[in-house]
Amino acid sequence: MSPFKLAEEWLPKKAKNAIRGTYAILGIAAIILGLALLIWPGATLKVAAIALGAYFVVSGVVRIVTAIVELGLPGGWRVLDILIGLMLSVGGVVMLKNAALSGATLAVLITMVVGLGWMLEGVMALVESWRMPSSAWAVIYALLSIVAGFIVLFSPVSSTTWLILFGGCALVAIGIVAIVRAFTFGKSKRK
Repeated sequence: MSPFKLAEEWLPKKAKNAIRGTYAILGIAAIILGLALLIWPGATLKVAAIALGAYFVVSGVVRIVTAIVELGLPGGWRVLDILIGLMLSVGGVVMLKNAALSGATLAVLITMVVGLGWMLEGVMALVESWRMPSSAWAVIYALLSIVAGFIVLFSPVSSTTWLILFGGCALVAIGIVAIVRAFTFGKSKRK
């Protein structure tokens, strides 16, 4: 078996539950942060940087802990989860430490970290969905994350309001899909 293949039907129940829990935690965090950005659109760049930085730190830590603690995961999955978790955590800490930078500089920093973070989340979701029998939700999650990352990366100096609005919508959508994945991961298809 490939170290990168995550065949849901071959995983022990404990590993499936760990993955479901990861999706649920990340989905809830994304929805909460997305709604906060949408409800208070006039929030400052500093507040947006803190919210997004916190999301990346939580996302990174959850991925690292899951990769280290859950013994039923393939080796390749563990390595990718740890590397992506470290990158997300470092990016989140950088955002939290530099939240008071000037507007233009902070907009570029936020944009680059958000874009990279979403692209990495999307790549990880694609890796997770490799040859899975029911991968539609994983692919949707991956595509949403990758598209969101590209859009943000290619418009680094665009309006902060647009970034907050788009970021809020994307986080809510990604969160909803992650929660759906939490309920569907490892469940057998009904025939």
